[in-house]
Amino acid sequence: MPGSYTSDELKNLARILNDILVEARRRRPELSTDDVVQRVCALADEGERDHGKFFRAVLGAHHRADTSCCSLEVN
Repeated sequence: MPGSYTSDELKNLARILNDILVEARRRRPELSTDDVVQRVCALADEGERDHGKFFRAVLGAHHRADTSCCSLEVN
């Protein structure tokens, strides 16, 4: 169900958001925290789980995120 998350998915989403916010402060300081959170949550609510796609949606098409650290998917 879109917009519903397990506790593990929420923990992973929080890590992804933190990673993106750190990178956004460095590369796109004009982005507000609210804007970043809204973009990521909108994608997650649509079912997106790819770490790199979250990064690209916020930081642009040319950003290559290190996706080895976490994924929203739970095994």
